[in-house]
Amino acid sequence: MLRFIVVLGLAVSTAPGCVPATRFGDHPPSERLDLSDCRIELVDPIVGGPRDVAARCGSFSVPENRHEPGGRSLALKVIVLPARSGRSREPVFYLSGGPGQPATDQAGDLAGSSPYGVDRDIVLMDVRGTGRENGLDCEFGGSDDDLQGYLEPFFAGGPHVEACRDALSTRADLRQYTTTIAMQDIDDVRKALGYEQIVIEAGSYGTRAALTYIRSFGQHVRAAALFSAVPIENRAPLFHARAAQGAVDRLAAECARQPACAAAFPDMRGDLDAILAQLRRQSARVSVAHPVTREPVDLVLSPTAFADGLRVMLYSSESARRVPLLLHHARHGGFAPFAEAALDSTRGMKQAIRTGLMLAFTCSEDVLRIRPDEIERETAGSFIGDARVRGQIAACEHWPRGKVPASYYAPFTSEVPVLIVSGQFDPVTPPEWGEVMRQSFPNSVHVVVPRAHTPGGDCTLGLMQQLFDTGSAARLDTSCAKAMEPLPFVTDDSSDTAG
Repeated sequence: MLRFIVVLGLAVSTAPGCVPATRFGDHPPSERLDLSDCRIELVDPIVGGPRDVAARCGSFSVPENRHEPGGRSLALKVIVLPARSGRSREPVFYLSGGPGQPATDQAGDLAGSSPYGVDRDIVLMDVRGTGRENGLDCEFGGSDDDLQGYLEPFFAGGPHVEACRDALSTRADLRQYTTTIAMQDIDDVRKALGYEQIVIEAGSYGTRAALTYIRSFGQHVRAAALFSAVPIENRAPLFHARAAQGAVDRLAAECARQPACAAAFPDMRGDLDAILAQLRRQSARVSVAHPVTREPVDLVLSPTAFADGLRVMLYSSESARRVPLLLHHARHGGFAPFAEAALDSTRGMKQAIRTGLMLAFTCSEDVLRIRPDEIERETAGSFIGDARVRGQIAACEHWPRGKVPASYYAPFTSEVPVLIVSGQFDPVTPPEWGEVMRQSFPNSVHVVVPRAHTPGGDCTLGLMQQLFDTGSAARLDTSCAKAMEPLPFVTDDSSDTAG
C-alpha cells in the first residue's frame, strides 16, 4: 500500500534536524512547534526557473504515549510550503503511503508541481515512526550491500524480525504506533499552525489515515482527495495476491487490445506461466549492474523473487508498460532485463518504507483480523501465491500490538466531500476498494482511470483542485477521466513507445 512508486528527492537547507527523544511537558501545541526559514530543492525545476523555493521547516513535539504526557516525546519533522501567491485558502495536508513512508520526502515534488500550491499552504509532517533519525526501520529486506534481499518479498527473513523488535524496543514503545494515535498528532499540528479548516490529499495507506482523521476530526475537513483507496475492510496483505493477479490479467487484456502489443506479444499470460514453471524447476542466475557502482552483481531469480519483482513493477504505469516485453525476453532465456527492472522497482520501494512502522501498523490493525482459512482462498491461482501473507503473519507473531479502539472498525459515514481515484491496473488497491471506501462518503465521486497505483497526471490533479476550490464532489467535471487512454506498451528495446 504505497503512494511512492518513484522515490522523490528532497533537499532541505537550514532546517533543524530531528532530535532524540526527550521528556514531554504538558504544553499547548503552539509551544511544541519549532519552525524556521529553509529552502526546498525542486525535484523537476523548469529550465531557466528557480531550483528551490522558500519554506518553513522544523519539528513538532508529541508525547510517544498520550496517556503519559510526562514521558518520552517524539520530534516529528514538519515542512510547510507557503502558498505561492501569498493568498492562502484552506491548507492542504498531505498524508503519505506505505504505511511507513515519510511525507516530507514529497516536498521537493509538491513544491513545484502541485496546482493547489498557488493559493494554499501545503503541510507535510512525518507521522510517528517515519522520521530518518528516530524512525522505526529494520535492517532486513535488502540494502545496497545485499541486492538479493531487495528482490525477496517483505518479511521473508523471519528470524530477523525478533532482532529488529528488540533493537527498536530500546528506544520506542512499539505499542504506541497506530493510525489512530498518528492522526491525533496530525490534528495537534493543525492546531499549532492555527488552521481551523483543512483539505486533504492522500495516497494508498494515506487514504486509510485520512479516513481515520475524518472519523475523529471531520469538522475540520473541507474536502479530501483519496488516491488508491485502502478502506478498513482491506486487511493487508491478505488481498495482495488477488489484486496483483487481477492487474496482470487486465494488463494482458489491454496488450491484446493494442495492435502493436498484440502483434509483438500474442501470449503474455502464456509467457508468465512458462517463466514460473521454469523457475519452479530451477531458479535463474543473472548478472546485473549495481545501481550505484555499476559493477556487475550476480543475483538469483527464484519463483518468489520473480513474482514479487513483477508485482512491484506493476505499481507504476511507466514500468508496467514494459512488462510484456520483459516477460517475452525472460521466456526466451533473457532474465537480466527483468531482473534489472525488478531491482530498480523493489529497491525504490524498500528504501522509501520504514519497515518497523509497517509492522507496527499492520500487526495492530490488519494482520490480526486475517483468518487462516481465508489465505488459500484469497491466494490460490495467483502468480505470487501465499508467501507474502504468511510471511507477514509470522512476523506479526513476534511484534507488540498497539491498542486500537473498537470504533476504528465500526462502519461510519461522513458528509465531507471526497474525490476517490482508482487505477484500472493497480496491483494492490484495485477499483473495487474505491467502491468500498465510497460507502463511508455519500458525498463522493469515484473515478477510475487507465493507470496503475496512485494515478497522477493533469486530469486527476485538475479534479482535485476543482474539489478543493468548490467544496463539492457533485459538481466535478470528470470528462477528462473518461477520455484517458492507457499508456502504449513498449514493444522493443530501442523505443519508449509502442510503435
